[in-house]
Amino acid sequence: MILREFFEYYFTAVDPQVLSIYEQLMPGASDLASSYADVFSRNDDAAIAFLLKFHQVTSELRSQNPSQAILFNVHNNVCFPFFVKYLWDVMSPANRQKLVEKADIDNLDEITTRLNNDVNLRNWFRKEIGSTLSQQDLFTLNEIIALQNFSSGGEYSFLKYVYPDIQNLQGKVLDAGCGAGFATLVMSQYASVYSIDACKARLERAMALSNMMKKGEKKIFPKVIDLIEEELGGIQVECEFPSAGELLSGKSKEVTFVEGSIDALPYPDSFFDAINCLDVLEHTYSPEAIVEQFSRVLKPEGRVFITAPTRYGEVEQHIHESIEGTLFPAMLHMHHFDPQSLTEMFARHGFKEVKITPFDFMSWAEFMEIAERSPARELAEELRAQPFDQVALQLFAVYEKI
Repeated sequence: MILREFFEYYFTAVDPQVLSIYEQLMPGASDLASSYADVFSRNDDAAIAFLLKFHQVTSELRSQNPSQAILFNVHNNVCFPFFVKYLWDVMSPANRQKLVEKADIDNLDEITTRLNNDVNLRNWFRKEIGSTLSQQDLFTLNEIIALQNFSSGGEYSFLKYVYPDIQNLQGKVLDAGCGAGFATLVMSQYASVYSIDACKARLERAMALSNMMKKGEKKIFPKVIDLIEEELGGIQVECEFPSAGELLSGKSKEVTFVEGSIDALPYPDSFFDAINCLDVLEHTYSPEAIVEQFSRVLKPEGRVFITAPTRYGEVEQHIHESIEGTLFPAMLHMHHFDPQSLTEMFARHGFKEVKITPFDFMSWAEFMEIAERSPARELAEELRAQPFDQVALQLFAVYEKI
């Protein structure tokens, strides 16, 4: 299991004072790595209470001692060698040989050191190897990425754009890529929710919170919302979190969880009245196959609520990747869309556009300041030739099945 392997590595690699912090969270554990891996695979009340403490501690560590924190896709961090080793083990023999020839070294430890110290080698690696991971490898890595934050990232856009419509909805809703289950919990106040995610750690988190809702144990939810709000506080979306009492005041309706990929939905045809899919499509291998599945399981006149990064979000991503020299595409974003391409893709599968709203804006000056730092100088020149007042990094869209 990848989580056990990761914790075995991490607890051996961190400084003693950092290890002590994690030991204090799990007092009396005879096998610390196994105990941590176990709690992330559970969905009971004790597990969710532990996870809140864990994520508060890891958040503080990221702020105060980032080199020792659990971070993905970051060099000069204690976790970096683990991810290099993971990639070394799963890459094809041809890619392994390609890396050996590029680094001019055949020893993995020395290759890891070179990658950590050489931004150009990391950028080459991302383009030639890191961007070619299989869907299953992405699912596996997501188990570790889920350790970084309690939240899934789509909570703000859900509250600002989807929540107003969901309150008037009845019937059955699919939460496609439900993550830690924030949207699932809120939507279950109004409709029966079917939630699916390929990340087992996040799915267990969502199931634990849902179980607590069913039992009427709501004292923990203000802490959950406070933690999510703290984690997402830097996102430039104008939306204030309602209180837990406001969001979760009613009795939860039926919630059903499934571990799986949204490009092969295990539901009958014309089953759902609505689909919520936020911050998901860009992480998948085949968005077209997913939209085809949405069309199959959605009733006529049913609606899909979706967010996706724009081409400017793609540019910002590539700039960040080049500056930092990431091993993987930033945030594991594999796709980006503009309003036309997104609408055309949905139209090919029997949907009509209801609305598209750009959001997550950045001023042109801020955007160009980042572009100027990119090693890809030609990119800054290209952008400077077509200035705008501001650029939207993301899109929110609603499509209706015809």
